[in-house]
Formats: sequence, C-alpha cells, structure tokens
Amino acid sequence: MPQNVWPQAKDKLAGGWKCIKYEIFDGDGPDKKLIRKPHGDNPLGRTILTPGGFLSAHMAFPDRLKPTKSASDFQLCSDEEVAYIAKGFSMYCGQVELFKDPGSAEGEYWWETTVVIATDPNRIGGKQVRKLQYWEENGKQYMELRPQKDMVYDDGTRARAVLTWEKFE
Repeated sequence: MPQNVWPQAKDKLAGGWKCIKYEIFDGDGPDKKLIRKPHGDNPLGRTILTPGGFLSAHMAFPDRLKPTKSASDFQLCSDEEVAYIAKGFSMYCGQVELFKDPGSAEGEYWWETTVVIATDPNRIGGKQVRKLQYWEENGKQYMELRPQKDMVYDDGTRARAVLTWEKFE
C-alpha cells in the first residue's frame, strides 16, 4: 500500500467544499459523452474535510428539499413523503487516506474513505475510493472527484460520475 500523503496535502484540501457540478458520462476517456446531470445545473452538495482527515459528504436533490406537506414535524410525516425525501439524499463519513501514485501529475491523487456512517448501510465498514484532481484558478480552489467504480443502471448501462467542488472555507 502506498504512503498516506494527507499530512502533506491537508493545507490545500482541509476545509469546506461546495459541489458546483455533478455529471455522469458514458466512460472515462477523452471521447466520453455527457449522459446526464442528475442534480441539474445547481447541485446541492457539501463536503467537510477536517485537518485530521475526517470526511463528511452530503448530496441532495434540491427539488426534494421543500417543506413537507403531510406534517410540519418531519418525524410525523407520512412514510411515503419521508421515503421520497430520503431517496434523494446521500451521505457518508469516515476517515480519509490520501495517496499519490509515482509519476502522477501535480494535484493528482486518490483517496480511500473508511465509511463509519452512511445513508446506504451497505457502505458502512467498506471503502469509498475516489480519484482526485486539485487545482487553483482565479484565486479559487477546486477539486474533481471521480468514483473508482462505474455506476450500473437497471438496464445494465455503465456510467462514470464526475463531481466538481469549489472550496468555500
């Protein structure tokens, strides 16, 4: 296993990040085609990375986060309404280890998060692996995250998610 380089990169990566783009492509190569933007043009996502390397990542479908209709207290809402909201929300958190492959470009890393809490219980205890590209542009900091595994739709179509984040804190 390569050496964890989080201590060397934490000054750039630790902080709060806002998702500014969430796109799904038909592959990962230079000829990839955009399939869809599952959260539209204004995705709602926040990620917090602590200086110690703990990650908390949250994504939600913005159109599902409107005031509830069946009750003013979420705990009293109908099961149907709660399910509709919950299925539009994804989060996980855990400790991150950051790695840099020999010969990789400046700002190019991959990380592995050991999941301790998640909306999808199947992730708990497992690893979430992401390729990471970090860059600075016009005084702002960005990172692009690409899950290691393809998404597989019900019809068997494979796709690759690409999420772009801007540092806000």
